[in-house]
Amino acid sequence: MKDVQDQVQQLHEALNMFRAIAVVNKDDWETAAKRLNLDSAVQLNILWIVYCYEGVRVTQIADWTFWHPSSVVIHVRKMMEKELLTIEKSDTDGRVVNVFLTEAGKKLIEDSRIQALDDFHFTKALESFRKKYGENVVNLFFECLIHLAEELHGEEKIRWIKEGEERARQIS
Repeated sequence: MKDVQDQVQQLHEALNMFRAIAVVNKDDWETAAKRLNLDSAVQLNILWIVYCYEGVRVTQIADWTFWHPSSVVIHVRKMMEKELLTIEKSDTDGRVVNVFLTEAGKKLIEDSRIQALDDFHFTKALESFRKKYGENVVNLFFECLIHLAEELHGEEKIRWIKEGEERARQIS
């Protein structure tokens, strides 16, 4: 078993590596959002969720993304002004708001999906990783990412990501 000093060093190294990756990832999300004439990466993320889960509740978006519901509502309203989203209140509970893509919103996300390989530095890094270590290690890497995310946030909070990607594949 590793001694405490080794564990602390490993923890700090891992945290700093994740932070370095997160900085680039955040910048890439923001750049992709700006290219699509969105105000922020938050809006792009919301559009992706609605694309995969048409009619999703605002509260569900907030829960999945760890944003406050009022923040989600602000971004949804801004995208409604750009005619990318529409909302409908539930017939049974007026407090429940479901979010839908307009045709313009759907086109924007489909264009984003095609452009994503060029927009994110992670694409090139992952390809380099694949060439160096092979497909089996890449698959193990993703299993490890899922495991860590589920350990940190719980399986329920992470399930939507896996389901959403499967839905996106079926849609396109």
